[in-house]
Amino acid sequence: MKCGKLIIYIVLGILTGMPSIVFGREKKDSLILYRIHDYQINHINPIDSIHDNVYFKVRYNIEHRNPIMKFIPSAHVFYHSDNIREYLRESYNKVIFTKGHKFDITNQVVSTNIRGNRRGIPALLDLITPNLYEATIYNNHILSPLSKYNKRFYRYKQNKDSNGNIRLEFRPKTFNTQLMSGYAIIRPDGRILRSVLNGEFDMINFRTEIQQGQNDSLSFMPSYCTTAATFKFLGNRITALVNTSYNNKTTLPDSIPQMIISREMMDTLRTIPLSEADKEIYARYDERIKAIEEAARRDTVPKKTSLLRKIFWDTIGENLVTPIAAESEKVYFRLSPLVNPLQLSWSDHRGFRYKINLRSGYTFSEHRYLTFNPNFGYNFKFKEFYFTMPLRMTYNPKRNGYAEIIYGNGNRITNGTVADAIIAVHGDTLNLEDKGIDLFTDYHLKAFNNIMLFDWLDIESGFVYHRRKAIYPEAMMEYGVDTEYRSFALMLGAKLRLWNKGPWVSINWERGLKGINKSTIDYESIEVDGSWKMPLTGLRLLNFRAGGGIYTRRAQDYFVDFAHFRDNNLPEGWDDEWSGNFELLRSRVYNLSKYYLRFNCSYDQPMMIGFLVPYLGKFIERERFYLGSAIVERSKPYFELGYSFTNRYISICMFAGFKNLKYQEIGFDFEYELFRRW
Repeated sequence: MKCGKLIIYIVLGILTGMPSIVFGREKKDSLILYRIHDYQINHINPIDSIHDNVYFKVRYNIEHRNPIMKFIPSAHVFYHSDNIREYLRESYNKVIFTKGHKFDITNQVVSTNIRGNRRGIPALLDLITPNLYEATIYNNHILSPLSKYNKRFYRYKQNKDSNGNIRLEFRPKTFNTQLMSGYAIIRPDGRILRSVLNGEFDMINFRTEIQQGQNDSLSFMPSYCTTAATFKFLGNRITALVNTSYNNKTTLPDSIPQMIISREMMDTLRTIPLSEADKEIYARYDERIKAIEEAARRDTVPKKTSLLRKIFWDTIGENLVTPIAAESEKVYFRLSPLVNPLQLSWSDHRGFRYKINLRSGYTFSEHRYLTFNPNFGYNFKFKEFYFTMPLRMTYNPKRNGYAEIIYGNGNRITNGTVADAIIAVHGDTLNLEDKGIDLFTDYHLKAFNNIMLFDWLDIESGFVYHRRKAIYPEAMMEYGVDTEYRSFALMLGAKLRLWNKGPWVSINWERGLKGINKSTIDYESIEVDGSWKMPLTGLRLLNFRAGGGIYTRRAQDYFVDFAHFRDNNLPEGWDDEWSGNFELLRSRVYNLSKYYLRFNCSYDQPMMIGFLVPYLGKFIERERFYLGSAIVERSKPYFELGYSFTNRYISICMFAGFKNLKYQEIGFDFEYELFRRW
């Protein structure tokens, strides 16, 4: 009996002591993370405009390919290449690292056997610049196991080596594409010496070995990095071996052209010797070029080429799936791919929408430049083409001084007087929401100047002109309503930042004037709008938006068209197209109330709750919750709740609408994410 009691006491003692043993080990393992954090604060200066010379070499092996490859952005260059399976690309680059470990890279010298000297799989560039001291390894992607803010996602095991350094091994508590495994060699003071990372980034499986800088001033940056990567998609398989060396001594002058294609020059700059496999790739390429040149000399009759193939694939086809871009010393131009699933979005009440973006500019001098960044779109449900074309001349970037002209056709809009005239004839038997016969297309021109008077205050002034044309003019004439309305208004605005990293508050005033270019509408409106993005630890983000507006003066035939409360065919959220907007609120509601009050907030976090879903959870990278509320005339208080998640393939959002806390409807939106960074 005594023996039985003794056994029970021993078991209870073990069970009681196990948590303290386990927690003690976890606490001990996490202490090194705090030392890494302290080392970063005490020894690493903030990254701001650090220049570096970087040599980059990547060898591609096309193990499997099929016709789908020619539709993969940047990877299609490996499809039409005369059955070549191995490629090599070397580049010597000028890299400028900016805040947050973002970087601008300029290829100065390139040597490659890729057709057109193109760059394959640009997502590999993110893998060559890991930042081990931040919360994310690759610029807001993949939660760093070496950050104290992410310790809840990882399990750790540490040992000391013969030199007194700490070998810290880590692995995820649950598998997710935002997490990685591997180990790091760390000095007792928290300085990272080298590391090995295994993970998945943007559909690329990789293993990266990193050697950190030797000097304290450069210990936050790699000195050498090797990455073995594999990309697989629908039967296509590409492997790549990437070698990168930093802090190279040779600095090329800025006066040379932006990119020189020269293997001879690369031979003088190369800091990592070519392997035998690399030399064989170049040798086969040289033999092929020599054979083509000799065949051309022997043939007296030029070889016929397919004109249709050259036009429709070589000229047009490649630009359908890749951006059209050009850049010189003073001019740049970039058009998004003409066929790009990333520009396709859908919602249940707006239907499918497709967008194309153009970015262009001309630099007159360091302090004076012109930009033209139009957006075009088409709504398949309403069969409507819409556009916004902003032309901006920046003349004082230090004081945010610029003059801008914006022309567009905006959103379909209704007029309260028109709606009342139609209802007077038909009563409630006609559903204007379904028929849309009271809608107008809004062509608008806005011209204004902006200048920063103080660090916390911007002032803008100008005018806005609207020409609203009826979509169904015959119906308008039937009800005795004008088919076109014009308005001209002076505008004055102020943007204030209450404190550093605090919220932005904007105040807008418009006053309509009659008789200017056939304007007939007299009105006055005032709006106040505030927004605040609050970054939190662990890559979390909290957003707030609140505001209100009112028409203090209005004519009989006025249009309600607030600047900060409208249905937008080209939505622009904080970090997606849904943040700070209402998804289920019908466009008619925006245009029938002389006043409004609104509030929106969203909370963004990686691996919130979706990662707990079996199997599918490992692919959920980011999640968001949304809350919105609006009070308008002729309507009860309106509320929206929403949830969205993002993975490598798609972003899906679900919203529920409530009026006076009574459920009304549910809606869904989605956007493609596949190859967004390609």
